[in-house]
Amino acid sequence: MFDYGIDFSPKAQLPKERVNNIILWMNRRVYRYINRGLFERDKITFKLLMATKILIKAGSLTTADVALLLKAGGGIDDRNNPFSSWMQQKNWLNLKALSKHKFGNDHSMFFKELPDRINRAEQTWKKWVDEAEPENIPVPDYDEKINSDQTVGHFIHLCLIRSIREDRTLLACQQFIIATLGEEYGTPVTDQIADLYEETRPNRPVLYLLSKGADPTASIDEFAKKKKQFPTGKVSMGEEMEIPAMQLIDQGMTNGKWVVLSNCHLSLEFMGEMEEILFPKEREVHPDFRLWITCEPDNDFPLGLLQLAIKNATDPPKGIQAGMSRTF
Repeated sequence: MFDYGIDFSPKAQLPKERVNNIILWMNRRVYRYINRGLFERDKITFKLLMATKILIKAGSLTTADVALLLKAGGGIDDRNNPFSSWMQQKNWLNLKALSKHKFGNDHSMFFKELPDRINRAEQTWKKWVDEAEPENIPVPDYDEKINSDQTVGHFIHLCLIRSIREDRTLLACQQFIIATLGEEYGTPVTDQIADLYEETRPNRPVLYLLSKGADPTASIDEFAKKKKQFPTGKVSMGEEMEIPAMQLIDQGMTNGKWVVLSNCHLSLEFMGEMEEILFPKEREVHPDFRLWITCEPDNDFPLGLLQLAIKNATDPPKGIQAGMSRTF
């Protein structure tokens, strides 16, 4: 990872700029590596964790700030909601927690006067809360102050949206991620099979985690034709299919052919032996041999193989750009 950052990051004359370029490229590498092994429903959580962790390491946020985002008013008991005619009790408790919280290492009580300001301009705040997209509308009384804080202003805005309009939290998270990490982290990423192949080794397989209805076999075969590896050896795993699978792997290790094992969640015991199979002690493995594994998510899948393999989750592409990229 460090070598990748050194070799591929943009050069710079000033050491400070050079170090910053290396860090940015390493962040991007980690993001791409982990992101492709996650299903769509989990990707925004990972990116949010990444963004908040970077800000914590930089000293801009604290773990207490992140805890506020996660829990909001979960630990507060205050039944004197002055805005009960239009604000839910849960949101009132979130608002109280927000007004008492000290953000960052400078312990700034950013929203200390929030309940009073809402009380003084109740109709203005009610109108903002009832907006279809409040995350895109200037915040009454606070918008200029939030925008002036280039370091944690976007996080503070996210906490406000999460507290008062929980249903818009994911969209506000996306805005925060883009503001913190950059535009590319908000764009759907579809890794091509050629990119996965570049990281493979004879003893480092590709593991496809399948969503419902997905089957990457055709894509593997198309790529195999370009690499003069077609037809690939294929076995659909299940009861008593371990022997033909082992025979194909043994042949592939000898002659350098590719092997595709499908539905491997049906042969977890055999998957548990795969690490030993891929690292034979008394034979040489042909450098062109590659193993491709497809399986549905299973909590009992062997952890060692999961860590060893190059993982790729096969969700349907999200958005026109990602769909066109995968098609062509």
